[in-house]
Amino acid sequence: MEQDQAFELIDQLSFFSGFTPEEKHFLSTLDSQIYKYFPSDMIIKEGETDYSFFILLKGVVAVVKRNPKEVTIAKLKAGAVFGEIAYIAKRKRMTSVIADGDCIALRFETKYIDSLKPAIPTKLKDKLIEILVNRLEAMNEQVTRNV
Repeated sequence: MEQDQAFELIDQLSFFSGFTPEEKHFLSTLDSQIYKYFPSDMIIKEGETDYSFFILLKGVVAVVKRNPKEVTIAKLKAGAVFGEIAYIAKRKRMTSVIADGDCIALRFETKYIDSLKPAIPTKLKDKLIEILVNRLEAMNEQVTRNV
């Protein structure tokens, strides 16, 4: 993928709103971390041990759980983060994520995260915390509505 196209995709997403143009440009140069997926490609496999997380730059993915039969529990669009639970908690993958058409994702691996420019790991972790807090609040609201 060309750096200009990667930068445009990154620059459009609210996930990166707190990042400087220089940091977004740096992320767009991580060719080895930007992956293209085709329809039905397995991006994450339930049960695997892998501590990376992804930010979907383009396309749609299906989050799938085998319980005991395969059930799609969510569809995620560009800007969504997935794989963050295994990254943060250092546990096996809880779901599978499958490309639902052509997709592009930026992958962050635990072993490389600290080698990024100094402010980027902190901003990534802050954004992940914000996402998880928002999910927890939404779940709390849903539970209290059903009580």
